[in-house]
Amino acid sequence: VVMIDKRKLKTAHANWVLEQKFDLFGTAKFVDGENLHIDIAVKSIRYFFNMLDRSVRNAEEVKNNRRLDRMVFLERGRSRSNVHAHFYIKGKNAKETKDIIVKAQKIWQKVDNANDLVIKLNEDYVGTSRYCVKELDNIDTDILLLDCTHI
Repeated sequence: VVMIDKRKLKTAHANWVLEQKFDLFGTAKFVDGENLHIDIAVKSIRYFFNMLDRSVRNAEEVKNNRRLDRMVFLERGRSRSNVHAHFYIKGKNAKETKDIIVKAQKIWQKVDNANDLVIKLNEDYVGTSRYCVKELDNIDTDILLLDCTHI
């Protein structure tokens, strides 16, 4: 049996995220996160990021899998039943970063079950780099949405 030191794992994860220098940090909430099935939430998040890629990048870039650099985490909150997402994302330049902020708001409002989207400049790299590992202790939680994450 291999024992994993969760503290070391969380620290390594946070340090790696910190090194990526993501320009933006966001939270996407649903209208009724308490009653929303996890599969529907994942489908909505996947749709949102696909539309954001297509809106910010050109069709050839998306076709060639040159999507926006991002890490997407699905969480259930303290109650273990309030489904929502957090994400780190960055543009390749200042214009693209601004486009992400503006276009993400518009796109999120078109997503089924979408409620609130907060997306901000990531000015506290250290604090936000550690934020998305808080639910790592829950063995039944798939935190990182690999099919929505692109690096």
